[in-house]
Amino acid sequence: MNTSASLFKQKFVYVGPIALSAFSLFLSYHLLQPIAVWFDPTFTLLASRGVGKIAFTSAVILHILLLLTTVSHNFMRHFFATNVLFLTGVQWLKTFFGLFTLFFTLHSCVLAAAVMLGYATFQPELLALIPSKVGSLLWGLVATFFLAWTEELIFRGTLYPFFRQGMSKIASALLASTIFMIVHNLTDPLDLLTTHWQLGLGLFLFGFMLNSFFVLTEKLYVGMGVHAGTVFVKVFIRRIPCITYFSTLPWWLNGDLRQAPLAHALFGLVAVILWVVIVRREKSSR
Repeated sequence: MNTSASLFKQKFVYVGPIALSAFSLFLSYHLLQPIAVWFDPTFTLLASRGVGKIAFTSAVILHILLLLTTVSHNFMRHFFATNVLFLTGVQWLKTFFGLFTLFFTLHSCVLAAAVMLGYATFQPELLALIPSKVGSLLWGLVATFFLAWTEELIFRGTLYPFFRQGMSKIASALLASTIFMIVHNLTDPLDLLTTHWQLGLGLFLFGFMLNSFFVLTEKLYVGMGVHAGTVFVKVFIRRIPCITYFSTLPWWLNGDLRQAPLAHALFGLVAVILWVVIVRREKSSR
């Protein structure tokens, strides 16, 4: 009994502050949302892009800074070195853009396969819109970069190492990935486990794949490149809708690839390969 209580207390030291931060964010949302609605009745803080996304992300980062007041100086130094200080140099850019290009290409190949198999249409003439959309595309690229940086900072650069203080690598990665999934619908988190479990599974596996890159490399910009490259395809098509899925699709495909079993399998396969490398590296270093 004493051993179980001691183990629970040890784990709560690392999980408790995160739970309290989550509860504080929940309260913050319910305080800020009525104020936002007072200015714009159609505004939803957690769903609106632009100002809403920036406001909520800022609140999350504020909570991370508060969380850092509970950690050791070594953890804090490692946090800033991993998440912020690398931005002051240029060495990381080659890796970031290399992975950005690779995963942008892989995502594009999946779309191209859907077109070739007859499940989507491609309108090449719409690519002529690119010159008139350069400003919008560049802004989308900048927004995608900051989205990747902030999400990687929160889930891989903060939550994973925080849990890692008292848990194994795999347990920490799984827990951080679960939280990554849940916060994509804070208005109804259980929806991602029930009604829209396909989306929930896709978010979890995508997060787990990103976490696996971080465990292997301990470099935030690696996951940033993977994250941004995968997401920017969607950003590009939103501005230049040259690819359209048909309404009837096979069971393994979905217009939102995060919900497609094909994407689930690809995310899972990459994660498994990364963990094989991680395990082999640990064995060779013993």
